[in-house]
Formats: sequence, structure tokens, C-alpha cells
Amino acid sequence: MIKPSGDNMNTKITETSFLLQLEKVKENMKSQTASGDAFLDGSLDYLMATGGKMLRPTFLLIGSRIGKSYVEREADIIKLATAIETIHLATLIHDDIIDEATMRRGKASIQGKYGQSYAVYMGDYLLSQCFLMLTNLNLEKSLAINLAKVVTRICLGDMKQNQLRYDVKITPYKYIKMVSGKTAALFSVAMSSGAYYAGADEKDVKILSRIGYEIGMAFQLVDDLLDFEGDITTVGKEVQVDVRRGYYSMPIIFALQKNNLYSERLKTILDKDMDDDSIMEMYEIVQLTGGIEQTRSLANRYNIRAMDLLKKLPHSETRTMLEKMIPPLMSRIN
Repeated sequence: MIKPSGDNMNTKITETSFLLQLEKVKENMKSQTASGDAFLDGSLDYLMATGGKMLRPTFLLIGSRIGKSYVEREADIIKLATAIETIHLATLIHDDIIDEATMRRGKASIQGKYGQSYAVYMGDYLLSQCFLMLTNLNLEKSLAINLAKVVTRICLGDMKQNQLRYDVKITPYKYIKMVSGKTAALFSVAMSSGAYYAGADEKDVKILSRIGYEIGMAFQLVDDLLDFEGDITTVGKEVQVDVRRGYYSMPIIFALQKNNLYSERLKTILDKDMDDDSIMEMYEIVQLTGGIEQTRSLANRYNIRAMDLLKKLPHSETRTMLEKMIPPLMSRIN
């Protein structure tokens, strides 16, 4: 019988313990946000059941493993990961309200299922519960300030996005600056805060923060691309809704920058009420002008920077797990 190597065994043990941690995060979210009100708790269960990939707590837990106090602080690190995911869920609810989105990931959003007013209160409730979780952790002042600043950056990013609606002069730089607040900031603090709390070296915490930023930017750009993937007749429903509401993603922004007949035609299309034919023509222009390829290239640059930064980390569980996890995020568009 061939026995598994020590490295393979260690990898399996690491992955198993990590999955158990993620399950504890889910259990914590349920217990920490429970209100005792059957209706609210039922809607919270619905939200968590329709949740996403839990990338932010995943990155926090992975980052924490580089810290020298990881083992003794594991329980509190899981609580910190729970708080980070709670922030994320609250922002998703508020985003859907702003976007008037009644669907999320193919299912009714909280707003779509329970109404707009209820969704506002529920998002606020989750934020209050998040702050309560963080208070109970007795975080060091610098970490608490960083987390508060992230919430501020998310809000500023959302406000900037609203200001840029229907702006055909929007530049890639403005879009990147907006995304850095809306998306990348939370990835950055998730990746680094677990390491900080676990007592990692300051240099490694800073590297992880930068890796989180690069991944967050790449992740958003990949999402932008996925809206344009596939046949022209099946262009993503999300991008159709967003464009009609004046939200332009990076492939469209790159197409608008061309300063040619195509870009002028695109501006004309975007300036009017858009029907299905207009959406189809917009899609063709974005393809013909190279907006999709430029966005793919930019996403790859962020991905490469993240992988290069990984090489600056010491050999550790954190580095090994990230080396395995980051490439699949990009493989969705390659």
C-alpha cells in the first residue's frame, strides 16, 4: 500500500481545520445576529442561506495563520471574521436598495422579498451587530480605527458611484478609485486584520494588506468581465440593469475612452432610454473597441501583482493557501 506523503497529510489537515473554522463563522453569524424575533431571525436565515462565497472571512482566516499567536487567539479570530462578513452582508443589502435590485444571485434580494423599508432596517441592524461584535473583542485601537475607516471608505465609494451615474466622461482612474473604496478596501482589511490580531510581523501584515487590495481590484474587474461573457444574445442581465440605471463598468469605460466613431456612437446610445436593441449594439461596440480585452489585461495585472507580493511572505500556511486560492479566482475569465 502506498502511504500518503507527509506534505499531503499536512495539506489535508490544514484544509479540514480551515473548513471547520468557516463553519464556525457561519454558526457565529447566526448566533451573534439572532434577535429573538421570529420574523427578523427568519429573514436573517434567508439572507445567510443565499449568501456568497464568504471570500472575506476566508482571506481573514488564511491571513491569520501567519501570526505567532494564531492558535491561542483562534476563537477571537473567528469572531473577527464573523464581524467582517457581517459588514459585507449589510453593504450588500444597502447596495440592492440603492440599485433597486429585487434579485441577487438568481434569488429574491432582501428588498425583493421583504420590501425596501424592511431592507433598510435590516442592513442597519446588521451594522449595529457588527459593531457590537467588534466592541466585545476589545480590539487594539489601531485595528479598530482601521475597521472604522473601511466602513467610511465603503460609504464614500458608494457615494462616488452615485455621483458618476450617467457620466460618459468617466475615466478608468475614477472608476478604479471608486472600486478601491467599494470593494478592495474590505478585501485589504480582511486579509491583514487576522494576521495583525494573530501577532504577525508588521512587515507581513502590510504585505497582506496590499495583496488583499490587489485581489479585491482584480475580483471586481473579473465580475465586470463576466457580465459580458458569452453570446451577444445572452449578455448578463445585471449589466443591462446597471447600464440602464447609469452605472458603467470598466469594459464600457474603456470603450468610451477610444475617441472615435464607435465611442461617439456609444455615448449617443447611453444618452437615451435603452431598449434591447440598444443593449445589443452597446455590447458589440464594447467588443469591437477592445474594452473587454483591456479590462481582462488590467485584471491580470492586479492578479500578477498579488502573486508577486506573495513571494515576499515567508513560507507558511498562509502563503501556501493563497498560492492555491488566488489563481482560480482569475481562471473564470482566462
